[in-house]
Amino acid sequence: MAIAQQQDFSKINIETQQLAPSLDMLMGSGGNMALSTGSDGSVLVDTEHAPLNEKIRAAIKAAGGSDVKFVINTHYHGDHTGGNEPFGKAGAVIIAQDNVRARMSTEQFMAAFNQKIPPSPAAALPTVTFRGPGRRREA
Repeated sequence: MAIAQQQDFSKINIETQQLAPSLDMLMGSGGNMALSTGSDGSVLVDTEHAPLNEKIRAAIKAAGGSDVKFVINTHYHGDHTGGNEPFGKAGAVIIAQDNVRARMSTEQFMAAFNQKIPPSPAAALPTVTFRGPGRRREA
């Protein structure tokens, strides 16, 4: 996302707050992330910005997590989906509502910042989508 390109991510730290056993909140720059850890892998809700990926992976490991098997995107904004690509390339299944994939797949215009947001790379796109409760589709 163009807005993220203006930020100095070297100064951002990923903080972790345990919410319950095997459930943590990760905080960095932008939307918070949720992390569920288990013996068979981790589930990450949202991925923040791409330049924070290594710091996010370190925070996951420090929280007792392992490979991220699933990423769940809450919506399409770059501070929630910007880090999808490295997780997708590493084999994580990315899950989101149909409209998240549709918006990430095409150029968007963010009026608040008067900026065009280019489509996301293929590896960043959700591969499992759903229309609403109980209606799952695979892309």
